[in-house]
Amino acid sequence: MGVLKILTALLPKSTEGQMTAVLCVALLVLFATMAVLELVEHDTAVETAGSSRTVDRLKELIPVLDQMDRSNVQHVVRLASSCHAGFSVTDAPFRTQRRTPETSRLESLITRELPADRQLRAAHAHLTRDDFAYRKCGPWEIDLPIDGIVISLQLRSGQWLNAEVHPHESHFPQKLEWLLRVGAAFLFVGAVALILIRRLSRPLNRLTAAARHFAEGMKATDVEEDGPIDLRRAIRAFNAMQRQVADEVSRRSGTLAAISHDVRTPLTALRLKAEMVEDAAVRDDLIASIERMERITASALEFLKGESRAEPMRRVDLSALLDSECSEFSELGHDVAFEGERGIQHLCRPDALARATRNLIDNAVKYGTDARVSLRLDAAHVDIVVSDKGPGIPADQMKLATEPFERLSKARVGEQSGFGLGLAVSKAIAEGHDGELILAKNEPSGLIVTIRMPRSAR
Repeated sequence: MGVLKILTALLPKSTEGQMTAVLCVALLVLFATMAVLELVEHDTAVETAGSSRTVDRLKELIPVLDQMDRSNVQHVVRLASSCHAGFSVTDAPFRTQRRTPETSRLESLITRELPADRQLRAAHAHLTRDDFAYRKCGPWEIDLPIDGIVISLQLRSGQWLNAEVHPHESHFPQKLEWLLRVGAAFLFVGAVALILIRRLSRPLNRLTAAARHFAEGMKATDVEEDGPIDLRRAIRAFNAMQRQVADEVSRRSGTLAAISHDVRTPLTALRLKAEMVEDAAVRDDLIASIERMERITASALEFLKGESRAEPMRRVDLSALLDSECSEFSELGHDVAFEGERGIQHLCRPDALARATRNLIDNAVKYGTDARVSLRLDAAHVDIVVSDKGPGIPADQMKLATEPFERLSKARVGEQSGFGLGLAVSKAIAEGHDGELILAKNEPSGLIVTIRMPRSAR
């Protein structure tokens, strides 16, 4: 698995790059395989002479020569000879240099395969281009002179049939020519494949760009239907999906805005009427209820804004933005301080990110004694961390705390408790930056909330 991950990491990221890499690797594997096979198939002259192929050639040629006149024998032998399988017919056995135990065993092996009345000799010989059919060899086919084996077998006419066997040569030149042809075929097929892949990747790239654009602002932009039929279906479905989602978000935003606007008029009228109530206790209770309804409406609108991605992305000084939010709370008398790195530039939606940070600081000072805001960076992430020393949130309720309109009954409850939207808004804004909201326990008490965003700009 580790090797596979390394190879995956080394591959190019684009489809065209991966296709090119696969073709190159396949061609290298083919070259390596042919080289290994060439080495494995490298037989000695004795091994080649004792092979069934050599014996079969002799079995086929001897009966033919035995039945022919001497005048025709040489012509048939020349026709039967080739660069790597040469024969000759002489009045005496072919000149040889030495006999060895290997050649003696070779004689015994071949004699068992041929008729017993034949005289046979096998010995080592120093072969030159003038011997057998070596003149038919190209200069790259065999390196002469060469030490080989000659098998001499007497025919019924009294002449001797000589068969040369030389060691298996490495035929890299002709195989290189074959590999070059295969490589050219690979390149041709690869070029055609890359053209087709590029034709497929263009609509895919447009679809990816449209999806990213839609995710950033929830604004539908139709993608041109292009490519194969299944890809066109996917693009058509995406176009329909983004229009439906955009329409639904627009309807929801418009409905909530209209409700907020329409609710404020009767609430204002109710407040005026409540202030005319003579009973102070009843009047205060009515005004408190009306104010609560106003806060509910304002919180719902804030949550809707937190989910919105209409704000354009801008590169801002994130350190200055967070420091400014902390200063506003400090001016109101709260113990809030920014302790992060300075001068950090980041591509974000600054108004939304300021709102998310403000919600977290507000929760920290509302349920704890202070708030500490820090900005941390690593190779992959930018973290905005807000910590407090309040009662904290039980581990089993941290996930629930980020859901809209969820108010925990035993943690972070006070007279100024909200409507369960602060963390939900911050979570929505973090996810709008392709990030996440992380809750963790602070030691010895309190809560640490982190807005984690990817460092690289989209």
